[in-house]
Amino acid sequence: MISYENGLTIKQLNEFDKEGCLCLPNFLSAEQVEELLCHSKELLNDMDLSNHPMTKFTTGETLNEKHIGDEYFLESSDKISYFFEPDAFNKEGELIKAKEKSINKIGHSLHTKDEKFNKITMKDSRIQKIARQLKFVDPRVLQSMLIFKQPEIGAKVPSHQDGVFLYTKPLSAIGFWFALENCSQKNGCLSYNPGSHKTFPIKKRFVKVDKGRSGCNIVSINEIENRKEGKEDEDEEEIKDKDMDEDYKFVECKAGSLILIHNSVLHKSEPNLSEESRYAYTFHVIDCNCEYDELNWLQVPPSEDGGTDFAKLY
Repeated sequence: MISYENGLTIKQLNEFDKEGCLCLPNFLSAEQVEELLCHSKELLNDMDLSNHPMTKFTTGETLNEKHIGDEYFLESSDKISYFFEPDAFNKEGELIKAKEKSINKIGHSLHTKDEKFNKITMKDSRIQKIARQLKFVDPRVLQSMLIFKQPEIGAKVPSHQDGVFLYTKPLSAIGFWFALENCSQKNGCLSYNPGSHKTFPIKKRFVKVDKGRSGCNIVSINEIENRKEGKEDEDEEEIKDKDMDEDYKFVECKAGSLILIHNSVLHKSEPNLSEESRYAYTFHVIDCNCEYDELNWLQVPPSEDGGTDFAKLY
């Protein structure tokens, strides 16, 4: 069994720096995986449909689809909230599968509201050791999610960078992604563009519009900075680097693996059309030594003016 009591090796740190993504097999024991997997299924079964707004988790990939940004989503930052797969409904808006087979994810505060996920997130000395090795000064866990990648309807997640959605100045977010089931190309494992965190600078942000009253949108960072300084918006010459599918590496891994994801690395997952689910638990850490402003969609508490009362890792 591999031990991570001392955190990452120099070789692993160098690989993460080079690739922007690092898979650590057997980070969780078989017993831990089984406990979290069973508990995840309990959370699904315990969901109450009677007072749920039936919010779908959408990524805004198609022309007729906006990225999720409704009130239920914005107020989920300090709660345990449920989001449906877009394809879990028929044209009449009725569920076509059992509720436990229809949920895309549960988020965004499992790390504070759920005892079992709080333990693996906030109380594992190995996580704290890795955060120190990655040079965090004041690490805070600002969100956590269970992602289910449901059989047959598990939606595609398009290529993206986490720093767009969890923006700090300077950038600091790191994703900790735990496989609770075996992940393969068949059931929609993660894939990433190696080294893209060094060649694809983040130029846009996912922000609240009108303090969230008009949802959220992805806007140019230059546009935001110009408005702060009272300057007129300038036409930005957009130079698009080529993000090619053939450049991506698939991260096929066994249950219990931990994948570290840099804030700027391009990563995605394909739809799950198989009969196998792909349960995963993930949380993100930012450095509160960096600026985190009120434009970010995720605020704790989730008031109009927002807040940064994020859980302190150490």
